[in-house]
Amino acid sequence: MSDDPRAVPWGGDRLPLELPAAWPEPVAAWPDLSDPLADYPAALEAALAGGPPLAEGLGPSSRVAFVVDDPSRWTPVREALPILVHKFLSAGISPKNVSISVAVGRHAPVDADSMRKRVGDEAFSTYKTYSPPVDDLSAYVDLGPTADGVPVRVFRPVAEADARVLVGSVLPHLQAGFGGGYKLVFPGTSHRSTLGALHARGLGGDAARLLGGDVAANPMRAAIHDAAARLPGRSVSVSHLLGVPPAVLRVEVGDVDRVQLALADEARRRFRVPTGPPADVVIAGNDPWPGDPMMSFKALLNHRAAGRPGGVLVGVFWTDPAEIDRSFPLAALRAIAATGAVGGFVARRGLRLADRAVSALGLPSRFMVRWARELVVDRTVLVYAPALRDRLGPRLGPIRIFGEFPPLWRAAERALGGRVPAGVRVFPRGGLTYCPAG
Repeated sequence: MSDDPRAVPWGGDRLPLELPAAWPEPVAAWPDLSDPLADYPAALEAALAGGPPLAEGLGPSSRVAFVVDDPSRWTPVREALPILVHKFLSAGISPKNVSISVAVGRHAPVDADSMRKRVGDEAFSTYKTYSPPVDDLSAYVDLGPTADGVPVRVFRPVAEADARVLVGSVLPHLQAGFGGGYKLVFPGTSHRSTLGALHARGLGGDAARLLGGDVAANPMRAAIHDAAARLPGRSVSVSHLLGVPPAVLRVEVGDVDRVQLALADEARRRFRVPTGPPADVVIAGNDPWPGDPMMSFKALLNHRAAGRPGGVLVGVFWTDPAEIDRSFPLAALRAIAATGAVGGFVARRGLRLADRAVSALGLPSRFMVRWARELVVDRTVLVYAPALRDRLGPRLGPIRIFGEFPPLWRAAERALGGRVPAGVRVFPRGGLTYCPAG
């Protein structure tokens, strides 16, 4: 696809933005997707050969827990698992001692069909597979609190394993700087109480200042590191830097923290967009996310710092109907949408109070309220998402949803007081790129 600033990727195709003729030429920022791996299995084998054997120190009765990221990511899990599991089976470990847990965190549980698709037919039929029940405390091992007071409650098959293999990817994250690494366990396979406490550590300021930031200065990453220190046994990371599916840009195997730092450094080089004068209008596509609305809105938040307060944020969200309620129940989205314009007025002004209230009560959902507040309180948010509009109607609280571009651009100009925007920035692959606050 050419780097056309007036078009964005759209479900494997290309969507012209139909920007008004009077608007200035937009400035687009694309990720660096050069030099993808030509042979992923061979690259994974090479990465494995560069470190100690995965099964080193383990015996036939040792328990091995694979933790893989959930289907909202496009990590090549089903391609990696046969290669990785073979390393343990060839060392004499019994298949009955191998488990695979999906790091769902607070996302929707993974059903049997999705699990089979995620891990592959053979793995699904041969090994124990789990989608951790986030609210069932009996399914978790309490490893005690960290020095900072985070309760460390980990899904039992993961906590009791002699070895854990964390199969995931490094992508920009609003609170943890970058996803991946021990985040697959904390909060991916943690009880809701642990999940809430960890996310609370990422509420110390503007998310855009944590996004893509230094691990050592990130409070959520520090909390994850402290929680990981309480895990018995050993953990190894098999982590990826992803391009547009099915491309993988890099795979690393080894110590979880070392691998995380190495891939985060490369993600900064490839995905961090140049800073510039804040634009009146910021347009972010959700590619290559598969269409989960929550992940799509994260892509919009990842570029919020590129626009000025009082400006307009525009999301261009391709939506796969199968993904529409993966992270947030469709019934809840419809309840918000049903409040219409009045609900939007109340939500815009009530989010400050809601933020204070859920913080005071210590509710696990407070990080979502903070994100919502940062997104809409000081900017107008407009979304082009025909499939989402068909399901929800023209509003999601204070956010207006459009099925055509001309009325969206007219709404943007009204939000700017009827004037032509002074600057327009476009982030066509907003699921990969990010713009941190200056």
